[in-house]
Amino acid sequence: MASNTKDLKRRIRSIKNTLQVTKALELISSVKMRKAVENTTKSRAFSNEIWRLISFLYPADSSVSNKLPALFRAPAKGKGELLLLIASDKGLAGSYNSNILRYARSYARENKEVEFDIITVGKRAKKIKQLASNVNILSSFTYSGEEYDFFQSSPITKQIISYFESGKYRKVSLVFTDFVNTLRQTVKHQQILPITKETSGQEEKTQEVEQAVTSNDQLLQQYIFEPNKYALLHTLGLLAVRAQIYQAMLEASASEHAARMVAMKNATENGNQLVTDLTFAFNQLRQGAITQEIAEISAGRIALSGQ
Repeated sequence: MASNTKDLKRRIRSIKNTLQVTKALELISSVKMRKAVENTTKSRAFSNEIWRLISFLYPADSSVSNKLPALFRAPAKGKGELLLLIASDKGLAGSYNSNILRYARSYARENKEVEFDIITVGKRAKKIKQLASNVNILSSFTYSGEEYDFFQSSPITKQIISYFESGKYRKVSLVFTDFVNTLRQTVKHQQILPITKETSGQEEKTQEVEQAVTSNDQLLQQYIFEPNKYALLHTLGLLAVRAQIYQAMLEASASEHAARMVAMKNATENGNQLVTDLTFAFNQLRQGAITQEIAEISAGRIALSGQ
């Protein structure tokens, strides 16, 4: 009996120590999530303005598509697909990493005839190599700090554009977790190259872009572009790709912190419930032991009185 109560006390003490960690992680993730969501919201205005300019400069006549910069045209001989897979460096985030890896594995298996080259962001994203046989990891990037900045997307953007302009890939896509709200984050597959009016993600921005088109567009029509508007499209295309990658990294960061906050909150609640149940079991054992001792003392007294 004594060993059982000692074991229960040890378990209760151990769980309470763990609860201190989960509660701290929940609070830290809550603060980081709010900051990440704020950064995500702020960056959308910049991205929308780029798309507004591209929408204005993009030629309506498809016959001049051969004049468009390389980023706006699919390579004639490109067959493979390049994916930028964004996960996290750390765990303890519920199903955040498993959802992104499950989607990437499913997408690769559904397109077995396609050779996928992958650039990973986050240590956990490297596990995709173990889950799908037709993928090849070209390079990997990890977090350099607690939050992303615009310059961190620069080396990734340069590498992706270099690979695309080589003509090997028919398209380049992002696979990341899109932040919807604190309780909901969804895996998103978004094409970023080549840039077209049908590019995934731009269609979702269409309404926002149209709402952003104001009387300022009338001023744009008065500009003379030197050397020409296609050169400006090339520059805007580079910015658009970089902005989309940066935005995806911010969305993934906000989703990670939200998922970790919810996971730690659930762990804390379950731990508190477990402590309650173990405490109840401990009290029952202790009460039973006390009752047994009282019964033995009473029985002994009765026996002595009878003599």
